[in-house]
Amino acid sequence: MASVTIEVDLPPGVEITAYERYQDGHGFEVRWPLPERCRCERCGHEEKAHIEFKTTPQAIRDLDVWGQPGFWIYQAPFHRCGRCDYRQHLIPPFKRKDVSYTYRFEHLVLRSLIGSTAEEVARRLGISAETVERIVAYQLAEERQIDPTRVITDIGLDELSLKKRHRLYVTLMTDLSDPARPQILAVARGKDTAAAQKCLDLLSEEQRPQVRTHRVDMGSADPAACATRLKNSRAVTDRFHVAKRFNEVVDAHRKKLTREYKAKLNRAERKAFRSQMWAFRRDPEGLTAEEQQALEGLFEVIPALKELYRVRLRFKAIFDTARDRTTAARWLRQLRHETEQLGLDLSPFFETYDRWKTAILNYFDARQTSAAVEGINNKARVITKRTYGLKSAQSLWNRLILDLNRASEAIGWTIEQIGQIAQGLKVLFDSSCT
Repeated sequence: MASVTIEVDLPPGVEITAYERYQDGHGFEVRWPLPERCRCERCGHEEKAHIEFKTTPQAIRDLDVWGQPGFWIYQAPFHRCGRCDYRQHLIPPFKRKDVSYTYRFEHLVLRSLIGSTAEEVARRLGISAETVERIVAYQLAEERQIDPTRVITDIGLDELSLKKRHRLYVTLMTDLSDPARPQILAVARGKDTAAAQKCLDLLSEEQRPQVRTHRVDMGSADPAACATRLKNSRAVTDRFHVAKRFNEVVDAHRKKLTREYKAKLNRAERKAFRSQMWAFRRDPEGLTAEEQQALEGLFEVIPALKELYRVRLRFKAIFDTARDRTTAARWLRQLRHETEQLGLDLSPFFETYDRWKTAILNYFDARQTSAAVEGINNKARVITKRTYGLKSAQSLWNRLILDLNRASEAIGWTIEQIGQIAQGLKVLFDSSCT
């Protein structure tokens, strides 16, 4: 008669006493050490444990074995109080109360959810979507609270729409202390100052003075909330947002300069003109010789457009090469004076610059950006599209914890480790390949 040996990892103290097929899966009878003394939940009386067992066995879901469901089977024990006769169930160390699955099955569900949906995981594991959501609520309850001992020096705040054409917005707060591994800290419903304050209030009284910088957008409600909650923090406006505002003003002025010229063109000439405008917006290093020549021809027809083009390149060079905030402020002041001398109306941008001057120049102190914040925003947008829109901040919060904070649990290896594995396989098989 053939025999098969199954290796099973068990929690400390848990033993397997028997094995049997259970429906379409595998059943393992288990036992664990029972307490010698118990305290009654009803009357508080403590005495030597009077252990009794239910007559019917209980089966709970565990990890799969050979691609089939695994179950742990046991007779549920309970303690009978000698004073009030109350029957108190003794919860096994491998599961929580009132559930029919083990802790490590909960962890499997969470890992499976990363990059997936509750419905897909439920179908794959043979459980209901409601069970998946309940496991998520149990497992992520602790992560909704920020550890008061956690050191947070940099944060980012941004807003996100949960669903198109709906007024469903949330505010995200991100920990940027380690730029290489940003983590989501909080999600609050709304995009006003109250929502930002709700996120910041999750930081402890000791954590708030430790925050040194906060990355926020221009014009949002977040700066006001940070000013009241983060007394020692400096606002940093990302260069991306500054450049976006500058290019909007440049583009508006470009349309004014070219409107009269475009009116004289026929349909084919307008099409060629639009392609030249594409070259106008691009970095000159990425242009071909033909595109550069066509752009120069356009500048001969509209000389003011050449000056606008040169100002745009000069603005980019300031953010690329300025070594400190003092130099950047001086060069931007010179650029402003130059545009006024040339008659270029870029005043809307410089008015914005005047309002946010400190936050913009703070960027040059350490060249800190909001790239990680925007990356998390993109991740959140992917999540909302994958779920066809979310209706609650709580749902987005759960998904971000899984897909961002716990992503390493699903991957298992770092890029460096994967490279080492690939190199080892190459060495192993190179000699056998011809």
